[in-house]
Amino acid sequence: MYGPSIRRRARGGRDIGYNDQAIALIVMLLRQVHQLEHKPPVTLGLMVLMCGIHFQKNETPERFVPYYLCPDQVIRKSDYMRIVISGLIHVDEWHLYHNMISFLWKGYNLESKLGSVRFLFTISYLLVLCHTLVVIVSLVLATRFQIPGPLYQCSVGFSGVLFALKVLLNHNSPTFSSIYGFQVPTKYAAWLELVAIHFLVPRTSFMGHMCGVLAGYMFVYSPSIQTTMNTGSRWIRRWLETLMKPIANRRNIDPQTASYHASRTSTRTSTTSIETDEELARRLQEEEYQAARIPREQHEADQLTRSELRRRRIARFSSGQRSINRS
Repeated sequence: MYGPSIRRRARGGRDIGYNDQAIALIVMLLRQVHQLEHKPPVTLGLMVLMCGIHFQKNETPERFVPYYLCPDQVIRKSDYMRIVISGLIHVDEWHLYHNMISFLWKGYNLESKLGSVRFLFTISYLLVLCHTLVVIVSLVLATRFQIPGPLYQCSVGFSGVLFALKVLLNHNSPTFSSIYGFQVPTKYAAWLELVAIHFLVPRTSFMGHMCGVLAGYMFVYSPSIQTTMNTGSRWIRRWLETLMKPIANRRNIDPQTASYHASRTSTRTSTTSIETDEELARRLQEEEYQAARIPREQHEADQLTRSELRRRRIARFSSGQRSINRS
């Protein structure tokens, strides 16, 4: 998450070099998507949504300022839309690109395991929980510890959810990972990355990232939350199946249409079966004819042979009689 800042703009409202940079980053992102073995629909849909919001923000930035996550505005004005929409807004193209690359990998792994419906529930829950924790922690720091700064700091971005997803992916991992040159257990990598990013990129919201990590652990170690997610995803899946069932079986709704299609199907089936039977009968008759033809030809050959033998015997007997008479 970033704290928004005013950027230098060219005439006409467009950032200098915006087109070339945005196109180059989109091409790089599309290459990553193309290399995936399967395309996770919810992940790609959310990526398209955030990219569309960002491009619209570059055209009309003033329209998105009321949706930045400002804890004091959420508390005083009960402006709860900031909790959700602020996570879909990004400061610049590089902020968007790095978040989308990270989300693409995490979504590719998690959506295939959880299923698209449950994954969408998980993303929604983590987004709301992460930003709600930002508001609560900021209020506690301002009222209990006299640290009012976070209460009046505005931020945007999807990074808090990404930290939560990192916890979901790695909380049981037995391996080690290299984070900025340090070898740490993978299940604790989110904490080291939280500190490293805070010092390497000062503009990032440490509060938002930390609340993302906390939201991830709250999700992992709360069986009731996971049970609710499973129940909700099953209910949505059944609702979608019920919604799509009439569309899939629309031919059976109209009796006349159903009878017409049934008659056409039966006609095609009967015609096909008759043709098949005729072809089969013709083939069997030909085979029977071929089978009967061979013995008949052999019998005719035998008959000719016997006749020939008889003729030869008669001819030999006649020639013998003539020779006797001559002698």
